[in-house]
Amino acid sequence: MNKKCINLPIVFHFHQPVDNFSWVFEDVHKKSYDPLIEYIYQFPEVKITLHFSGNLLEWLIENKPKFIDKLKIMANRGQIEIMGGGYYEPIFSIIPYRDKIAQMKKLSDLIKREFDLDVKGAWLSERVWEPNYPSFLNDVGLKYVIVDDNHFRSTGITEEDTLYSYITEDEGKTLRVFPINEELRYLTPWKPTYYSVDYLKKMADEHGDRMALLISDAEKMGMWSTTHKLCYVEGEGHHDGDNGKPFIPAFFEQIIKNEWIKSLTLSEYMEQFSAKSLVYLPT
Repeated sequence: MNKKCINLPIVFHFHQPVDNFSWVFEDVHKKSYDPLIEYIYQFPEVKITLHFSGNLLEWLIENKPKFIDKLKIMANRGQIEIMGGGYYEPIFSIIPYRDKIAQMKKLSDLIKREFDLDVKGAWLSERVWEPNYPSFLNDVGLKYVIVDDNHFRSTGITEEDTLYSYITEDEGKTLRVFPINEELRYLTPWKPTYYSVDYLKKMADEHGDRMALLISDAEKMGMWSTTHKLCYVEGEGHHDGDNGKPFIPAFFEQIIKNEWIKSLTLSEYMEQFSAKSLVYLPT
């Protein structure tokens, strides 16, 4: 019998509103973006999928070349994938088709130019989903999207069945959809790392195709409340189980130590495993 395992794709979403104050960009870079990327860089075995809104990525390119250099190194060694989306974080359902396409292409082109990465997935602003989205996302060549798991549960899909990816379509244009795992989203970084490990162990099985998709705003890991100390300052992490080690390195160490947790990007999961079935998700 095969040993139990589970796949763990992780997505970090980086966003600042257009024309936000420069001091805000600097502050969030110092407290969240820079230490988060530095720890990802220090753990090459941990695969991560990243998303940057276009205006923020522009600012980082112009003002933080060392930060961008680390991203390029990780892209070259196959550690990271970068998702696309609307350049200025629009709600797609309320803008014209031509604007949807233009914004998606603008961000994909920037990512290709800077990192030589082909964009395969889309981040949905505010995680807003509409059933007609597969058409325009397919039109710009994207292959997958991530959606809150409550959209899946509202169709009658059980919690265990949200541990797989699905295919959806609009007018014959198909798209892979990944459910975001709500349990992991609320555990990190607020609970010691063993809470997440225990949950993953409970969800693992012998077939090898289960997946728990963890997503987080990058700002949550450093800018929210006391999370800068919790995530990055030695001695300020959870003492229960983690002995004060900062959450981010402690969590990455758990992934490496527990070999039954398979670290991979969303595109890698899609290449290795087929969709469970066809699904039509409501708004």
